[in-house]
Amino acid sequence: MTANFSFKRIIQLIGKQWGENRRMYLMSVLALLGLLGIVFGFWAANGGSHYNEESAYIIGLFGLFITGAIFASTAFNMLGSKDKGIYWISFPASHLEKFIATWFFNFLVFSVVYLVCFLLLKAGVESYIQVLIDKDPVKYTYKRLNWNNKNGINAVLPYFISAFFAVQAAFLLGSVAFKRFSFIITIVIIAAFLFYLFTMFQRSPTVH
Repeated sequence: MTANFSFKRIIQLIGKQWGENRRMYLMSVLALLGLLGIVFGFWAANGGSHYNEESAYIIGLFGLFITGAIFASTAFNMLGSKDKGIYWISFPASHLEKFIATWFFNFLVFSVVYLVCFLLLKAGVESYIQVLIDKDPVKYTYKRLNWNNKNGINAVLPYFISAFFAVQAAFLLGSVAFKRFSFIITIVIIAAFLFYLFTMFQRSPTVH
């Protein structure tokens, strides 16, 4: 291991991590497309005759939270194996460089891939809804999201994004701290922490 920071080593680490895990990453993309496809298909089939674009974005945000947490919880799963863990720790690169390489896939690449998958499937569902509207414009409607509406989902979108990065960081830390069942243990810790904050808020005196 070296303490000198090097962008060249980071690029090499990214290439190494892609080479060793590309099959898992590609399977993850297919699984993500399949999961989102099922959810959007269920929405399209059971949405009645009046569809709302805001519902599609709500589906996307919750899917981002869930799949992002699952993916982040597997970021350092190599540490759960003795052979892979020793190989990863002894690899000639600093801890910061290894973290940046892992962050690159778990935050940047995952977010971009998820956004592309979401937009593609959303466009496909909207095309299906448009076919229904063309056949029977009286029965079927599709309400577009008004981004200028300060009371819509766009008003809370920055908070959702901030919460997403916080949750990603928590599960990323959990994948390092816990060798086994990191996803479940991290969920329990987050739930306990939120419960603690809720009880403290309830006990705090009300200001008149």
